[in-house]
Amino acid sequence: MGKLLDWIFGRHYDLSTPRTMPQVSPTRDTQATHPAARPEAERLPPLKNWCHPFKDERNPLQQLTHLANATAGYYPLGVNGLWHGGVHFDSGTAEGLKQQSNVHCLADGEVVAYRIDRELPKTTYYNHKIIVNKPYSRNFVLVRHRLQAPKIENSTDTPPSLIFYSLYMHLQEWENYEKAPALARPAFWPERHLRVRADVSNARAGTSAPRGLIVINRPADGAPMHHLDLLPPGTPVTVSGDGKYRKLEHSRGPASLCNSDGTLQGYIAFRFLEPVAGATYRVSSDGLRVRPTPDLLHKELLKLRQGTEVTISGEGDMRKLESISQYVLAAALQGERAPGTGEVVVPDTPVPIQAGDLIGHLGDYHSEEAERPEKKLHLETFSEQDMEVFIVASRAWAQRLPGRERTWLKLAKGTAVMAHLDGASATRWPVPSATDPLSAADLLIPESLLERLPADDKISVPATPERKAINWYRLDGLLHDATGKLLNGWVREDVGATPWVSPWDWEGYQVLHDYGRPIHAMASFMRSMRRFSEAQLERYHPLADDEDRGPIRSRLFDIIDPNRLGQIKSEELQEALRLPAHAQAIAKMIIRKESEWFHRAHVWDALDEMLGHSGSTPHLNWLAEKQRIKDLSWWEEVAEKVGLPSWGKAYHFHPIGLVGLFYKKLELITMEMLKAADPHGFSNYHQEILPYLNMYAPIYKIDTPLRIAHFLAQVGHESKFKVKSENGNFSARRMREIFGCKGGQKNYNSEADDCDLGRLRNKLWSHELTYANNAVNLLSYVYADRMGNEGEETRDGYKYRGRGIIQLTGRSNYERYTRIHNTANPGDLKNFVENPDLIIDELQYGVESAFVYCSMTNFNLAADEDDINKTTQIINGGYNGLDERIEVLRKIKLTLGI
Repeated sequence: MGKLLDWIFGRHYDLSTPRTMPQVSPTRDTQATHPAARPEAERLPPLKNWCHPFKDERNPLQQLTHLANATAGYYPLGVNGLWHGGVHFDSGTAEGLKQQSNVHCLADGEVVAYRIDRELPKTTYYNHKIIVNKPYSRNFVLVRHRLQAPKIENSTDTPPSLIFYSLYMHLQEWENYEKAPALARPAFWPERHLRVRADVSNARAGTSAPRGLIVINRPADGAPMHHLDLLPPGTPVTVSGDGKYRKLEHSRGPASLCNSDGTLQGYIAFRFLEPVAGATYRVSSDGLRVRPTPDLLHKELLKLRQGTEVTISGEGDMRKLESISQYVLAAALQGERAPGTGEVVVPDTPVPIQAGDLIGHLGDYHSEEAERPEKKLHLETFSEQDMEVFIVASRAWAQRLPGRERTWLKLAKGTAVMAHLDGASATRWPVPSATDPLSAADLLIPESLLERLPADDKISVPATPERKAINWYRLDGLLHDATGKLLNGWVREDVGATPWVSPWDWEGYQVLHDYGRPIHAMASFMRSMRRFSEAQLERYHPLADDEDRGPIRSRLFDIIDPNRLGQIKSEELQEALRLPAHAQAIAKMIIRKESEWFHRAHVWDALDEMLGHSGSTPHLNWLAEKQRIKDLSWWEEVAEKVGLPSWGKAYHFHPIGLVGLFYKKLELITMEMLKAADPHGFSNYHQEILPYLNMYAPIYKIDTPLRIAHFLAQVGHESKFKVKSENGNFSARRMREIFGCKGGQKNYNSEADDCDLGRLRNKLWSHELTYANNAVNLLSYVYADRMGNEGEETRDGYKYRGRGIIQLTGRSNYERYTRIHNTANPGDLKNFVENPDLIIDELQYGVESAFVYCSMTNFNLAADEDDINKTTQIINGGYNGLDERIEVLRKIKLTLGI
């Protein structure tokens, strides 16, 4: 009967539910749990990275307790006692966080819906005879994610996974972006008002100026492309189509043929055209001449290459040219990113987004009771899948995972906290005492927190035949005693006995099904605040009792006040959140309840009488508040399109608790990618270099899948990620291949392995003892008077020889590296001109120099074009090993899913 009641009241199961589940006639709460969009969501790749919304680098316990500083909006209750499915970042949490910068995406996923108003709507409130219009942001972004347990080595079993959503509410309005053009725009907003990028510097074949964006006659399809025009940087354009190249619209042809009114001049021979459709034809012969009149004797204006599409008019042998199809490289365009303002947008194709990507900025929210608006973010995470089924499957899976996945140390209730001991060491342990205070609650400590402890706050005692190994940790302000006092001192881990748990154990998590309505919560709140008259108290106390005995408040009592001596109000909840163990326990509440963004008018109308509103005595502020609640809602416009239940219920969980549970430092570059780029490299070296790759990739904008793939492919082939210094030890043949003939002649004959002019045979590099097998002399000579180096006698050609995982060469490049590094890293000023060997002596600079070199060239633009020829030319100066680079790039792309 219990399972049947759960089913009737809205508990849902997935395909793993036994087929014996009782059949129930569909109602609003019992219809199918898998809306149409869910199969599409299940194709989402599992997320790999997590990110705090404001990139808080403190440990997960500090991130949780920091939320106690919010002025309102705690999980799972608001200041008015109503259900609150998320957490707030507001003026109370601003200290210590960069809330005035960007709101970042919590995890890899895809944007499935958003709304950005042009300007903030306002609610009219009445304060006695004064009318006050208070703005509020209803702007939001909804992101869908897939959380999947790690695969088990040598097993084909599919790990359990969960589709969940993150919601970012009360974001900034479009009007503020218009006023601040430099303010970053989220990448998932569509691009409008496209222009040629300012950094595009193509040139016409055979010329060096002017520079801009080449316009070609056809998209890339394997056939030769030919230049039609050159658009200067900043030129506004309109394009159509998808793919690497886009068709220019609103331009009939190249500028050289355009009249002042936009029409096209010119005539072409009809016999060299083949029909496509209507007035559109394709040039069938290479070099079709465009003439100013139908007369073949006139000088040509332009030649059209085979495959070019044109539209024509008229009759006869020569036809009037009306337009020429033109194409440009999409990656060379940029525009103003702008949302569709005011309406809920559900993209036809969800837009991929990565952990840490820009979601938006905090918007203003002015509540009825507040004197002034404040910047606020409401952050939620929830799922429509049955969390109980998922957690059971995850816990079973966790038992099969290797020990390295257990990253949380469990300090159970009753853990002794021993006083600090000066000079504590592996031979002088903290001394237990019967008077040592005991912790009053379970607490999971993340491994990352223990790793960051100072060396003096950790003691490792090796095992002996008589006892197991022991680890001691000095922990201050984490555990608390029965009075709520935070404890400082040493705790003991008995290795092999004190448990470590995996995030996939979901240790301490509980799923609660709550069916209360706002009227129940408001009755409890009004009673606790003594706002009821005797008559109201008599009428509403049963509703208040139902709420206080309900699953949410019952669980909060268990955590905060197990003896039930007080009440659960926002003040008590806020104080509890200051204790790490309580904050963590509250974050482990998973609550299945109707979303506050799912609007049903009768649910709020039920509060009318309690709040003193009736037809004869209207409560104008309550009417205004109900309209605001309606305007804030979005669920019904979005749900069935993105895989959420139309009836509004979901499993809610604490967003910061979820991030903290699974968080690993955000990695643009993973070990899997590194192994694909350098399959024969040593894993220990990969582990050593990977943090530096991830340190500098975002700084120097190697931060998209294509840029990362091309960077890794090039470095993997060039150096296998080894930090090297150019040694100058070349064979005679290799010296001639690289540097030409010693006298500077360029007519080196590679087939004959010689310089063409016989008189130079005695001037080959190998015949000069001054250079052969002498790196200093060779590189000083070769690089003299080049790349900022001085003459041969200064030897600075050797001093500024190639170094790093990509060979940074020449004094001018070392100067630029110094300038760029110091600008990007003001806390780590270096002079690579004076100390060039820093690049090989310190691993991080050997890595950074490669990123800086890419930033000094058009590498990112070439990578955006996915052009391996160009990226190879930029890095290598030629095309050595191109086939191998292409193969490495292919393997890296497979790991990136592109």
